[in-house]
Amino acid sequence: MHKYFAKPLFLGKMLEFLPECHSTNEELLLRIRRETLNEGHVLHTGHQIAGKGQRGNAWLSERGKNLLFSIYLTPKVLLPKQAYLLNIISGLAVVDALVPRVSDKVELKWPNDVYVGDKKISGILVETMIEGGVIADAVVGIGVNVNQSHFPLATATSILMESGVTCELEELLEQIIQQLEKYYLKLKSGDTRGLLGAYYKLMRWRGEIHSFRDKEGIFEGEIIGIDDTGRLTVKTNNIVRRFDVKEIAFLY
Repeated sequence: MHKYFAKPLFLGKMLEFLPECHSTNEELLLRIRRETLNEGHVLHTGHQIAGKGQRGNAWLSERGKNLLFSIYLTPKVLLPKQAYLLNIISGLAVVDALVPRVSDKVELKWPNDVYVGDKKISGILVETMIEGGVIADAVVGIGVNVNQSHFPLATATSILMESGVTCELEELLEQIIQQLEKYYLKLKSGDTRGLLGAYYKLMRWRGEIHSFRDKEGIFEGEIIGIDDTGRLTVKTNNIVRRFDVKEIAFLY
């Protein structure tokens, strides 16, 4: 285990590296429960034995090739229904760090994926703990495909595959933390409108007609955006419908 300090002023003051762990989110959640950590504590690893994404999907990553980390936040100003805002600021931070490194368009796919062109390059998983009616603690897990050149799925990509250039993982980590710090401070100051505006500019397929599947079957609709709890809003037959993460699937 190696600990060192990064440049950001607020988040990431302490970075901890584990050569291997079960999952950075799970490890950090365990730490929070058994010891006192400062907000902004970052845990990153060279290899996750059981990394996971939204819906419990596995996150597959070659050892030492990609950026896998989690960061501890203590928002305390957010209601439980506003947890989606942590997804938004994390996605914006990842996009800011990726744009100078890849040539294709970078977008945010609801609820928590980052795409370059038609391929996924990053995923985000936010886990929260509620106390006194607010989000007291949160762990934001971020995985970015960086120097891996082959994936089991054709829908995945990496910085190396998009640019032909290898990337220093610690440099990318520092840049994401710096951007996350910027957006996190905006969130804590109450600038939700500004953050949503930035998100909508990057929201994949917004304003487009796409096919979806819900519990009733397959349907087409226009992606409008998200509501004030982070649910996807889709207009179909002149009716705006709202869907939580597990209630709808995109059909390609």
